[in-house]
Amino acid sequence: MKIIQPQKTVIPILFALIVAILPHIVRLPLWIILWCAGMWGYLALSLRFGWPMPGKMIRRILTLIGIIGLLLTYSVRLGPDASLGLLAIMAALKPFEIDSHRDRIITVFVAYFIVITSLFQSETLAITLYMFVSVGITTAVLIRINDPGGRFSRHLKIAAVMMAQAIPLMAILFLLFPRIQGGFLNLSLGDQAKSGFSDIMSPGSVAMLVENDAVAFRAEFDGWMPPPELRYWRGIVFENFDGRVWRMESRTPEKSTPPPGDQPATYTINLEPHQARWLFALEMPAKIPDDAVLYADNTLRSRRPVFATLRYSLSSNTRYDAGGENPDRLQYLTRLPEGVNPRTTQLAREMTKNAVNADEKIHRILAYFANGGFVYTLKPPLLGHHPVDDFLFGAKKGYCEHFASAFAVMMRAVGIPARVVGGYQGGEVNPYGNFLLVRQTDAHAWVEVWLPEKGWLREDPTAAVAPERITGGMEGASVRRYFGGLSKFMDQVRFGWEAMSARFNAWFEGYSYEQQRALLSKLGITAGNWGESLKALIILLPILMMAAAGAVAFWVLRTPPRKPDVIRKHYALFCEKLNRAGLGRKPGMGPFTYAAFAAENRPDLAQRIDEITGLYVGLRYQGRSSRAELFDFIKKIKAFQPIRKGGQYS
Repeated sequence: MKIIQPQKTVIPILFALIVAILPHIVRLPLWIILWCAGMWGYLALSLRFGWPMPGKMIRRILTLIGIIGLLLTYSVRLGPDASLGLLAIMAALKPFEIDSHRDRIITVFVAYFIVITSLFQSETLAITLYMFVSVGITTAVLIRINDPGGRFSRHLKIAAVMMAQAIPLMAILFLLFPRIQGGFLNLSLGDQAKSGFSDIMSPGSVAMLVENDAVAFRAEFDGWMPPPELRYWRGIVFENFDGRVWRMESRTPEKSTPPPGDQPATYTINLEPHQARWLFALEMPAKIPDDAVLYADNTLRSRRPVFATLRYSLSSNTRYDAGGENPDRLQYLTRLPEGVNPRTTQLAREMTKNAVNADEKIHRILAYFANGGFVYTLKPPLLGHHPVDDFLFGAKKGYCEHFASAFAVMMRAVGIPARVVGGYQGGEVNPYGNFLLVRQTDAHAWVEVWLPEKGWLREDPTAAVAPERITGGMEGASVRRYFGGLSKFMDQVRFGWEAMSARFNAWFEGYSYEQQRALLSKLGITAGNWGESLKALIILLPILMMAAAGAVAFWVLRTPPRKPDVIRKHYALFCEKLNRAGLGRKPGMGPFTYAAFAAENRPDLAQRIDEITGLYVGLRYQGRSSRAELFDFIKKIKAFQPIRKGGQYS
């Protein structure tokens, strides 16, 4: 073991690493968080109490343990999360070997890399502002490494000035640097879509998603906004059922014409990245956004996975005719797996035995859900091999996917084609931004049934059990109230922040490849492809670099404004007080000569005159810069009140 003496740069470096990694705590495994806290905590305490530091062999063993832990955690799934975990392991161990200037610089650069990885997590206003703070602190630490004797407040000021000087160049690069379609480096945050939706739906899958209060998307309406009971955001359709799990049809054909309808709503959606292709739209989409595909089940999908915030505009008809359907497909949508959920099948057939038409069958089964003692809850009990039977005849407690699955099974059991639709329902109106905020807590599942004379109709059994879920959203029916407890004032603050975030998303994250091409065209640059845009940037970059260098040179070489000389100012006040006492300073008198002259004429003031003069000469000519001496000098001058002889002056 070797002992590392405390260094003024170690604690600031640790601080920069902590600030850089803080936004990633929710993504990192718990053991890595504890690993970093333990390593950094031991280093800080060792500097305080002189504990022994691990030598090279122990550091190698710790590195090996960290890598093994990463392999066990992420297996062979290489991606941003695994890379971030590796950076965190390095950041935890690297501060143990920062004896040299080179090692300290490398450690600070690790902090910079961790800051950059925040872009892989999110590009929201909050993350962007936090990145500016983190970069500023890390840059201040980099300056401190090269100026360990200076004050950290001064280092922060220099870092802020440097960042301010970089903002114009950053803005130009943002506007002109070739944008790659599909998001920032097309990097995924992981295997699971952030929206939580996938091509399967099993009991509890939507309920788990609802416990996440993150934003799913924002919808800005151009004119009329539909009421809550019409806010069904269609995303994915599940048609295949094996008795327990619903799956999406993998070979759904494309469709060229949206279903007809009326009572349209026009709006723009800012969709958060979810790494899948689902696009959400009010039922039913009428005008398809660019770069989107409409499928036969009336769902929309992007041509590329949504790796970055996606902004698209469309319109929907809230009253619609879903159109025709393939007879073979309708027959398929009445099938149920044999031997699974037999009691549900029997119940549905007995309940609708004497029904005169399909409408009456639907009405009877919905009434069964409304009056059957069912409870809407996010914490339903586990279900067995026959999940629908267990739900209807045992638990009677569930979330929207339980009700939707059971209702669709009962519809198929009585010969009515049915399928489950997954998406969101509701949304919270922001009074400042005039947009609708849809969170993961608004995730929902409902059912579509086919009637020959009406086509596909939406039926929501959840509305029969818990109507407040549909009209009031999750805030009125479920868990969101438990997360808040917020006062009206805090609600207004939240609405204001969300409105600013929405504007930021629309401007910053919504700056697309097409918008950049339009801007370049206005500048007289024809950018037909990525290569042409890059050529344009290469031509402009030297000019931009020269302009930036000129701005920096002007800032560095300019004559700084002269700061007021506090020492000279107070000495002049001292001389003025002596002058008013009849001891005017004659031309050519230096400080000591003047002090001797004043003391000779006023022996009663000699001691105080000598003290003030000595402090003045020491501070001004002998290089003494003690803050205590300066304060003593100023204090003595303020207290110095000489009196003119004969009482003529006081």
